[in-house]
Order: sequence, then structure tokens, then C-alpha cells
Amino acid sequence: MHAAINGTGSRPAAAGTFVSLSVGDRVVYASHGIGLVESRQSGDGDLPESITLVFESGLRVSLPLARAGETLRPLASEPELDDVRRTLEADVAAPTEPWAKRQRSTQEKVVAGHVIGLAEVVRDSLRRELVAGGASVRALGPSERELYLRARKLLAAEIAACRGIEAAAADAWIVQHVGSEQPPLTDSNQNTS
Repeated sequence: MHAAINGTGSRPAAAGTFVSLSVGDRVVYASHGIGLVESRQSGDGDLPESITLVFESGLRVSLPLARAGETLRPLASEPELDDVRRTLEADVAAPTEPWAKRQRSTQEKVVAGHVIGLAEVVRDSLRRELVAGGASVRALGPSERELYLRARKLLAAEIAACRGIEAAAADAWIVQHVGSEQPPLTDSNQNTS
């Protein structure tokens, strides 16, 4: 049984795409990452119809169907992954805005969880770390680095899920397209939960 959010069993997620909310479907829940629709609960009396998502971390989230329709999106498509590649490879100037503004922008992109925003965060942060040895640029601060690692982990997980590959291979693909000598993510160099 599909969600009756727009009467068709699916809900609009982005221009031209729909996300199904059937048990077993994989969906993206912004900064939480990829979740599996574990169950659906019928609305009883005052309680609305809802779904329960389970994440790789073991986190379980129950959402009223209306809220799920507003916050969940399908996994990225191949054309979106092509856009991610182009974003990672883009030759853009390093952000020069003050730390607080850069931090706020980065946080908004990570919280939104859209693949292009995540790719921008990863690209800009990787490049910032690479030029940190230069006289005018400092390495990422602790909170910036935490956001960067979170974005990189979310992006790698989504690429891996879309392409049916391991997260480490997806991370290597990211690093390759940024053109960095950055090592792949491992449990020892990421401190996100």
C-alpha cells in the first residue's frame, strides 16, 4: 500500500520525481541520511497515519504521513549523480566570506541533505584543507570539520546506495572528482555520530 499524500500513492519530492512510502522502500531524510521504511501504521481516531523509518545507525523515526511527505526524498538518480560529479569537479573560487557566514551556509546545506549542497560542502572543504598550508588560508575549524565530515559521509552513503557499491568506493569516487590527495574516510578520521 502506498501513501495517499497526493492521491496517487506517492508524494512529490523534487521537480519531476516522486517518493514511494511502501514498507521496504529506501528514502533520504535530510541530515539523517538513508532510511528504510520499516512499517506503516494506520491512523486511529486522533492519531494520523504514519510510517517508521530505520537507519543504519539503529535510529528509528516515526513520522506522520503528512510530515513524511514534506521531508523525505528519493535516492538521487543517475542524472543527479552526474550533477554531483560536475559540482565536485567545478573550478570555483574558494569562499572568502567570514567564518560565521560560511559556517551558517555549510550547516544549512548539511541539514537540508540535498546531494548538490552536500557536494558543494565537500568540494569547498576539501579544497580549503588542501590550501591550508598557504599563508592566507587556515584549515577548517573543529565545527567546520565536523560538518564537512558529516556531509562527506552522507554524500558517500547516498552514492553507494544509488550505485550499489561500498561507501569506501563511493568516497574514493568523491575524492577523485574533487581532484584531491585527501585520504578516504575511515572510522579513525571521522568523528560524527
